[in-house]
Amino acid sequence: MAKVNHRSMRLFEDRLTDRQQKFIDEFSILYGKKFESSKKWIEEKRFVYCDWMNALTFKKSIKELIFPIFSKSSKGAHFEDIDGNILTDIAMGYGVNFWGHNPDFVKEAISERLELGLELGPQLKLSAEVAELISELTGVERVAFCNSGTEAVMTAIRIARGKTGKDKIVIFKGSYHGTFDGVLGVGSCENVEPISIGTPDNFVRDLYVLDYGATESLEFIKENAKEIAAVMVEPVQSRNPALRPKEFLQNLREITLNTGVALIFDETITGFRIHPGGAQKYFDVIADLVIYGKALGGGMPISAVAGKDEYMQLLDGGMWQFGDDSMPHDNVIFHAGTYYKHPLSIAAAKASLTEIKKRRNTVYDEMRNNMTYLADSLNSYFKDENIPLRLDYCETMFRFFGLGRYDLTLEPLELDLLFKILIYNNIYTWEKRTCFISDAHTKEDIDKIIASFKKSVETLRNGGFEFIID
Repeated sequence: MAKVNHRSMRLFEDRLTDRQQKFIDEFSILYGKKFESSKKWIEEKRFVYCDWMNALTFKKSIKELIFPIFSKSSKGAHFEDIDGNILTDIAMGYGVNFWGHNPDFVKEAISERLELGLELGPQLKLSAEVAELISELTGVERVAFCNSGTEAVMTAIRIARGKTGKDKIVIFKGSYHGTFDGVLGVGSCENVEPISIGTPDNFVRDLYVLDYGATESLEFIKENAKEIAAVMVEPVQSRNPALRPKEFLQNLREITLNTGVALIFDETITGFRIHPGGAQKYFDVIADLVIYGKALGGGMPISAVAGKDEYMQLLDGGMWQFGDDSMPHDNVIFHAGTYYKHPLSIAAAKASLTEIKKRRNTVYDEMRNNMTYLADSLNSYFKDENIPLRLDYCETMFRFFGLGRYDLTLEPLELDLLFKILIYNNIYTWEKRTCFISDAHTKEDIDKIIASFKKSVETLRNGGFEFIID
């Protein structure tokens, strides 16, 4: 479990009044009845079903509310849970479901491939077709596939180290790059520590953690370039979507080009979501290596490492051809995975990318308009009602932030309760609060989200939680 400030969280819990405790007790009963089957299911299966989600955001004072919602089926912007409740989803598979749940064109592509078979030894023509689509939309030269963003991060770092002959990797505070031990570090350029137990210190000894968007970070990279293999950046941080430092990224690109440092864009979340060409097109920056995932797969597990041939050829030895004495070079990294290029994932990715190609001139504008309407409506409400919250977003990715002591990275009790009440009011969000809208969300869905959020705030206030900043 990541390091958290438990002392700060206990501080909020210790301040409960009789009125607040009464509200929690009564709401816990209502919540438990509405989602009775989910609560009962996890109670029965918690031992055998070991999943960190089962205890995420745990606080003793709201213990009866800490259980995951189990789904039965889904379509578009909604899913039905195992109690028959229909919820509007703003978690959207952590960013996977760009088109919403179970889009027809993806379902058809998967069904067709399923009928043909799931060969893992022979190659599929579809794999090359998906690589061509990625190249066409984003401008990358070459593409290789993995299963997850974490695996793609591992591969990209290995390529960068193999290419440059150096070891140090720069990442930025607030970025998320998956669960590979080599990036699970927190701290600064002078002192990086593992984010949790289980990751030895040596796994992060070659890691620098710098401030994103800061001039000082650029200077540090420039001064230490001789030992830095790569700078890996989440161009739009999923934990801070309002931070979009275009000039910083362009300066970073210039510095890394001039000093022989690889620039890696981790677009696991932003790829194909903020722009059909991803963050490279959005910021007008060409990275050496780019990682794609989530929206790429149309709901299926897949990721990709892509980029310039001079880097990508460390995967396969580079170009060669029949009929002459050409051959691949042997200066390659190790790269393998049984389920890389799984037929169902490849089929879903082709369907999703084909739809992006077909609708790229309209779909992004439509989704952007819905997102802007949602953000403007809620932020106006927060301001008018003196509620210390704001909604920050980039295109269709958004996150709620607190003002003053209401820092969502600590999840004070008031905010945790607010999101539980939101779920009770049929708007589903996951525990880490990075949210998304999809192509399937309609204006009616957005209005429902706004109304439910207002209702949830008023319910919490009526329970004695006033959002007082002290």
